[in-house]
Amino acid sequence: MTTSRGRAFLALLTTFVLMTVACGGDTSTTDPAPATAEAEPETALPGDGVTVTMARGNWIETNFQNYVVQQLLRELGYEVTDPEEIAPATFYPAVAQGDYDLWASSWPLNHTPLLDGESPDGGTFGDKARYIGKMMASGALQGLLVDIPSFEQFGFTTLGELLDNPEAVAHFDSDGDGKADINGCDDGWGCQKVINDTLAKNGWDDRAAQVSATHSALFAESQASFAAGGPVLQYVWTPTAFVGKLVPGRDVLWLAIEPEQALEGQDGVSAVGDACTNDPCTTMFTPSDIVVTANKDFLAANPAAASLLENFELDPLAVAVQAVAIDAGANSDAEIAAAAADWIAANRDTIDPWIDAALAAA
Repeated sequence: MTTSRGRAFLALLTTFVLMTVACGGDTSTTDPAPATAEAEPETALPGDGVTVTMARGNWIETNFQNYVVQQLLRELGYEVTDPEEIAPATFYPAVAQGDYDLWASSWPLNHTPLLDGESPDGGTFGDKARYIGKMMASGALQGLLVDIPSFEQFGFTTLGELLDNPEAVAHFDSDGDGKADINGCDDGWGCQKVINDTLAKNGWDDRAAQVSATHSALFAESQASFAAGGPVLQYVWTPTAFVGKLVPGRDVLWLAIEPEQALEGQDGVSAVGDACTNDPCTTMFTPSDIVVTANKDFLAANPAAASLLENFELDPLAVAVQAVAIDAGANSDAEIAAAAADWIAANRDTIDPWIDAALAAA
């Protein structure tokens, strides 16, 4: 199948050939030049003349799907900016007021409280922006990982049982403040709020505290602690390379909570088999879709883009593969964008009907 770059090259080549033919007639005599067939004008694409301003989440694994979306929109003729890194808490107000048109980094269960945030001009950010499509339906698991030796030592099956045991709390207290330390999420991430709100709901915030910093650095701390025989109490999500470093079922387990201890809507069961401290396994987070969020005015003005985003799907395994590559060092924007182009080229049979539908919707 022809890639977007290939199409652009062929279009340029065709134009060049037609211009050469049109200018090649003999005009040295007074006789009329022989008639030549006029070149048909190129078919206009729905995105011609429209600039799309993209953002992306401030965790590197999300860059892959954002570059895929960028390149597919370019096939429709849109001029698309390179996605700008931004935290979720900053993105939703910005997309609502039109600073960005879209990103492909939304986790609805985590981010809905941010999308529903109060807008300065009244209403909510969700009045002006919305989720669209099901890019990765139920593609993400989230929760806390606990090291198996600690689980076996103290015998807890849920976070509540751990926090009811003062010796277990002291075991996970790394800074001596009397609270178990949960290596959690970056400031401004939706998971940060879910963890803090769950602790508060259950009255656990006097015995546990979330440590918020750069997630990759916190994970590295947990990995080093595990290697030294120390405890692990670490937030993680999939698809990422993290679960290939501390492997659920081998090194760590997903730490369950009782369903009634979860926040509303976060009491879903994660299908992780025996890699959990409890069965069924409620991890504090219902398995989440990962989707696009876009400005409503942009979608209304650009039905071709809306059609593409509605139909676009991405296998979480493809993202996981790229997460491993990123972790191995292929982490520059150019390398991730090239991986996105490779994925598109390998999936034309799936993608071309989306492009056709988008062109028909224009």
